[in-house]
Amino acid sequence: MIVRSDSHARTRRGFRPVALLIVLIATISLPLPASAADWYSITPASSAGRTQIMVGSKTLSYHRATETEPVRFVVEGPTRVKVLTRLRVPTSVTREMAYTVAVALDGAPQTVHELSTESAGPNATYLALEMYSPGKLKRFYIDVPTGRHAYDLTAGGGTTVDMRVFEKADRIPKRVSLAPREYSGVETLLTRDNELTYYLATESEPVVLEVSGPTTIKVNVRLMFDSAMIGEHSYMLGVTSWLGGAGDGPAPGTTGGDAGDETIYRLESKASTVLTCRDRGDALPGALRTFELPVPAGRHTFVFRLAGGLGRELALKFYIPRGDVANGS
Repeated sequence: MIVRSDSHARTRRGFRPVALLIVLIATISLPLPASAADWYSITPASSAGRTQIMVGSKTLSYHRATETEPVRFVVEGPTRVKVLTRLRVPTSVTREMAYTVAVALDGAPQTVHELSTESAGPNATYLALEMYSPGKLKRFYIDVPTGRHAYDLTAGGGTTVDMRVFEKADRIPKRVSLAPREYSGVETLLTRDNELTYYLATESEPVVLEVSGPTTIKVNVRLMFDSAMIGEHSYMLGVTSWLGGAGDGPAPGTTGGDAGDETIYRLESKASTVLTCRDRGDALPGALRTFELPVPAGRHTFVFRLAGGLGRELALKFYIPRGDVANGS
């Protein structure tokens, strides 16, 4: 249900109208302690799978690249990326081994890094692979040009390479988060190092966001899983927009496509293995899905609602480029 929130409309139960807030935060994480402030981890969009490696007393998650399944990630430049690699070395091999990692930018081959390593021995071990040992750590760097880019990191010669990817942390965030005008509720999601504030939308209680263009909204969306939802689930996110503020939109009680042209995003998700809800033990956030919405010049309102699927709630978070904050002022 799309709800008008002008001064003459009643606030529907469960909605929490607030003034538009602009919160300056880093795109992926809040400032880290000084010892870890130079780099922050990038979670790849896809890979051949995850591998757990014990290094000392720490268990670290690596992403696997093969000759046919690269580690793929998306990053916004200009920035610098650090790639940590460990060749998967058979336990029967005691000599040094050479391997390569090919880098492709937006689908076009860029460079091939030639590396060599040997077994890390007792300093690093796989948790679930008895026939292999992680190679000693080797790294290389990628200078990312301006703009949003996709990178593929492919292991060469039939080898398997486990990787971790990091982006150079900026003192000034490239994007700022926006708090919506209306929402069904607020959910605080916990990672190992951070807390993230998301805004909840249901079918009848949408999230309403006002923003001034020209700009581009980055939308982070997660399906909220309850205890009865197992495995992968499909869901639909409906997005409606119009020129003007929330009070310039459709009348209260208007829903879905009846409120105007509604774009439906069909998405799939599994419950996240790395995030939890701070305040609810009966729900789990789904894996992150992202997309971008272009905003023309002027003040615009966007309405986001759960438009289908077995889930009851969606959690949403919004960002715009830092330089667009002053639009309309």
